Amino acid sequence: MDESIQVAIPIPGEEYYSYSVPEHLREGIVLGKRVLVPFRNRKSIGFIVGTGEPPPDIKLRDILDVIDEEPLFDSKRLEFLKWVSNYYICSLGIVLKAAHPGGLGVSLKRLIRITENGVKALDVKRLTDHEALVLNTIYNSREITSQKLLNLVENTSNELLNSFKRRGLIEFSYEIDSDSKIKTEKIIVAVDGASLDSKLLQRKHAKAEILEFVLTHRKVPLPDLKEIFGNVGAHLPWLEEKEFIAIEHREVSRDPFLEIDVSGEKSHNLTLDQDVACKKVFAAIENEEFSPFLLHGVTGSGKTEVYLRVIEEVIKNNKEALVLVPEISLTPQLVKRFRARFGNQVTVIHSALSDGERFDAWRMASRGEVKVVIGARSAIFAPLKNLGIIIVDEEHETSYKQEEAPSYNARDLSLVLGRMTNSAVVLGSATPSVESYSNAIKNRYTYLTLPLRVEDKSLPKIQIADMKDESGIVFSEVLKKSLISNFEDGKQTILFLNRRGYSGLLLCHSCGEILKCPNCTVSLTYHAGDDSIKCHMCGLSEKSIPDCMNCGDHVRGLGVGTQKVEEEVRRLVPQATVARMDRDTASGKNKLMKLYSRLERGEIDVLIGTQMVAKGHDLPGVTLVGVISADISLGIPDFRSGERTFQLVTQVAGRSGRGDHLGTAIVQTYNPDHPSIIFATHQDSGAFLEQELKLREELNYPPFSRLVNIRFSGRFESETERVVSESDKLARRISSKLPMGSLEILGPSPCPIYKIRNRFRFQMLLKSKNARVLHNFSKQLLGSISKISSNVRCSVDVDPYYFS
Repeated sequence: MDESIQVAIPIPGEEYYSYSVPEHLREGIVLGKRVLVPFRNRKSIGFIVGTGEPPPDIKLRDILDVIDEEPLFDSKRLEFLKWVSNYYICSLGIVLKAAHPGGLGVSLKRLIRITENGVKALDVKRLTDHEALVLNTIYNSREITSQKLLNLVENTSNELLNSFKRRGLIEFSYEIDSDSKIKTEKIIVAVDGASLDSKLLQRKHAKAEILEFVLTHRKVPLPDLKEIFGNVGAHLPWLEEKEFIAIEHREVSRDPFLEIDVSGEKSHNLTLDQDVACKKVFAAIENEEFSPFLLHGVTGSGKTEVYLRVIEEVIKNNKEALVLVPEISLTPQLVKRFRARFGNQVTVIHSALSDGERFDAWRMASRGEVKVVIGARSAIFAPLKNLGIIIVDEEHETSYKQEEAPSYNARDLSLVLGRMTNSAVVLGSATPSVESYSNAIKNRYTYLTLPLRVEDKSLPKIQIADMKDESGIVFSEVLKKSLISNFEDGKQTILFLNRRGYSGLLLCHSCGEILKCPNCTVSLTYHAGDDSIKCHMCGLSEKSIPDCMNCGDHVRGLGVGTQKVEEEVRRLVPQATVARMDRDTASGKNKLMKLYSRLERGEIDVLIGTQMVAKGHDLPGVTLVGVISADISLGIPDFRSGERTFQLVTQVAGRSGRGDHLGTAIVQTYNPDHPSIIFATHQDSGAFLEQELKLREELNYPPFSRLVNIRFSGRFESETERVVSESDKLARRISSKLPMGSLEILGPSPCPIYKIRNRFRFQMLLKSKNARVLHNFSKQLLGSISKISSNVRCSVDVDPYYFS
């Protein structure tokens, strides 16, 4: 009997699906390729993950097509991806889709056609006006993609289309939408035997000049020819027709950071501590064995120089390096330093790139054309085949954790991948996570320390401003005076506030009613730039502020956002050049690169930003940092809120004083006696971590236990509550069979943000010291919950970081 193939399809569930392969497609079947398959009543794209004997007594369906010329992964990479699937309790198909970017150029488009029943429904006029409009649009188009229809007819949803399908009014079909992202450029080649002596060239001086240039260089890229001769479009077709030249196409890679100026970047002499750290990592690289390190260095201690030196060693050994960064805001600066050292051996993978740029970077990594890949969390899936080291910069950052499925943590996966590839793994931070520090003191990681700034520079002086004693809303007197003085001295300032917009709260001053998003249980934020109110959860945007729904009076802004801070700065120092760095102003790689270049050149006097400004930037001109409100993260209902506050304050303060002048940081707070604020003021991460470990041990929170968060969301509150209640009973019934005390169930309870995008949300937190018990219980519970209701979504988050 012929073998069948196993296909992973990106849908929830643990199953692989078996398919037979028709004779004419068998030659193309290789592990790691994508195939087009019939799945239920539609077509789907899946990944070949194995072969084997077909299941007995089941007639298999044939695959429809093999999509890829080359496989996307091999058995070694598949082993890693299966580990991700198993640990994070997520289907392999969903993991595979997440690991292979959309830029790979193939997707399915859904085509819609009206049926005879649909035409009759239009005739009898039993539809609502909106339904009739949608159905008429389909009828007039004969055939239309669902995406085009959703764009054409306002307020149309996929659910309405599915409803039409169930009622027999329309039918769906699917076809591959192939969009090759390969970029090519034209190369002009001189044909053998071509000569300037040809009579055909008499009195054709422009054509002769172009041919002479091509004959001299043999092969010339078309852009180069245009640069020298201008518009050559009228000449090349004639030269090609007369067989003087031929036009070839060559694949080229897009370089999103081509404009970065790497001049002036040089290697620095190592300090004694840097040298010790490098030598320990060198030994691990030489031995080609898995070796995890925690590089704990104060801000400005030269961690990046250590990264560069150990990568040099890896490249000497003909191996490759993966460098993970927590935010795209770090990438332009890191790329500059890495390109200066390693040239075009560096590529970048992250979400701000276009599909084409991401596709090129992925292919170069897969082909071994680059030695260093830099990227945010998704770069953990970069297809490097000869890995020697993984570096996780700012390893404490929560942005390494993905919220949606697969809810992986790229920092933790770096250790798994390092073990599988016998690579060194360096986790670097000035404020290590409690979990990583715990592993270091237990000797699971080698602990490397950089306790001093390079070139004997001092850490910034941190000053607390108790806002209970201040009359100003935005600035304390000390920060106000320091900001003006710093500007007058010609130095740069960073102001940090972890809240976008102008006003964080819109409140009726008559009755106290808060203006909330109708889709989510969160307050709306006023944005002065475009005079709009926005929900940062679901993206709702309204151009005008409505009157109070409760009493009809005017609604006013309360609280402070980055736009409000910007307005206040412009009032205090009107001559200053002010810029903001938040997701409203610095989305996309080009905006970030331009903003960073302006900062480097000293063209910006005051930079105002959210978390993006706190992430590892090295700006020698900055001598003052102001933390507008250190209390925001303390109010988050999360056992890590104290840790996050300490890290944020320490990190943003560390942006100050990296040049030739002493730095100052002013931290505004209503809680000056909070331990996180006090430890951050003293920049004593060791003492903070020791105290936090004791507290976590008392409360039995990570790293002394493991957590899994089960989340429920549904459109109907009563149905969601019913499913949650039944799930709770199921969980307690299953847990009663476990040894006493081996697993704790917290909740279920409503999420702190009870409603997002019109879906009601609950969560159930599972806690255990035994990871195996926790995983097995979670899988068994999820299997049982899936049988209760198909209308309420249930998702699982292993090692959760977000509880909102």
